[in-house]
Amino acid sequence: MLIIFSNILFVKIRERGKMKRKGLYKPTVEDAIEIGGIETLHPGGFALTKRTAELAALREGLKVLDVSSGRGTQSIFYAKKFGVDVTGVDISEEMVKTAADNAEKAGLSHKVQFMLGDSQCLPFEDNTFDVVISCTVGIPDDSQKVLQEMVRVVKPGAGF
Repeated sequence: MLIIFSNILFVKIRERGKMKRKGLYKPTVEDAIEIGGIETLHPGGFALTKRTAELAALREGLKVLDVSSGRGTQSIFYAKKFGVDVTGVDISEEMVKTAADNAEKAGLSHKVQFMLGDSQCLPFEDNTFDVVISCTVGIPDDSQKVLQEMVRVVKPGAGF
């Protein structure tokens, strides 16, 4: 089982009670990204995206879930560079639409799909994905639930 989760700093801040996010409020972090035209925003930047792919040993034939996929930049990179099939899930309808448009523009809509969903209740069967990745800025209400959901949908022993 391989899960990459780079939201640790935000989890620690949230646990200390300094930052709480209950539900989806406007404007969201996603809105700020969209308005700002920022292509990618997550801890570690694009270097972390590349390193994540290396650690996960991404290769053709693997099914990857990108939790809180935002504009789809990482998902598209994984599909283009490594030939993996990626499903991105995000809580924002605007981000899902933007991500799908970006995948189509990249000519990768056959390798990358995006759907609306909550990271705390992923809309997938148990043991569905070979690799689950989350490189996100958003703060879920229950970070532990997100991790539990990621573990639930990844195949046991997958990703090694």
